Amino acid sequence: MKIDILCLGKFKKNQPLEKIFDFYARRIQTKIKLIELKTFNFEKKKKILLEKNEILKHINKYDHIFTLDRGGEGLTSIEFAKIMNRKMNEGVKSFCFLVGSDVGLDKHFVNSYDTLSFGKQTWPHLLVRVMLIEQIYRAFEIIAGTSYHK
Repeated sequence: MKIDILCLGKFKKNQPLEKIFDFYARRIQTKIKLIELKTFNFEKKKKILLEKNEILKHINKYDHIFTLDRGGEGLTSIEFAKIMNRKMNEGVKSFCFLVGSDVGLDKHFVNSYDTLSFGKQTWPHLLVRVMLIEQIYRAFEIIAGTSYHK
């Protein structure tokens, strides 16, 4: 099992959010890789196109892809765990989660893959990484039947 989190943008050095991300990543008993992709400083339309091209360089090697977008499906932690468990039982060996930059993701990704949401609010894209890794950890704990999820 392999899980990659493709993110546009990078954590700054010694950022507290990165420490929290690493805390959960270490607790997950499967290979987790954070891949930070280049972002661009152009007007929104051109920025989204350039970032789309960056993502497309990395995306074709996964069995299943999730995108994160506020317009996506809002799931409970248990529902998310059930989806992850079902996909693994179907033979999915590699997952990719796409997290956009401050301008979001190109609609190609949102329309082509399963799209999840952490609600209708707008979240800082660096915070979304932390929320995502915690939910992945929680999903594995739910699947394993531990008491972490109450």
